[in-house]
Amino acid sequence: MKEKQFIVLIIYDIVDNKTRSRMVKCLEQYGVRVQKSAFEALLTEVQYRKLIRESQRIINHQVDSLRVYILDDVVNVYTWGIGERKEQDCIIL
Repeated sequence: MKEKQFIVLIIYDIVDNKTRSRMVKCLEQYGVRVQKSAFEALLTEVQYRKLIRESQRIINHQVDSLRVYILDDVVNVYTWGIGERKEQDCIIL
């Protein structure tokens, strides 16, 4: 039986360029960049926990913000404009 996966949206506002670059490298291991400061990922629970641990160590909690949305159950995503969208079959139970 395949492990359940979740669609995760990660957005950030990071002040320092070096810190922002480190965050981008971290997030690129898990998902795809959909805007300058937004990533989408399809993660298992284990991958999600690892992502949270790593990303929380990168940001400066005094001046940066990191928001992670777990999208489960019924999710509809609509996109318009430039940029490639990678399509994946995803069934959320």
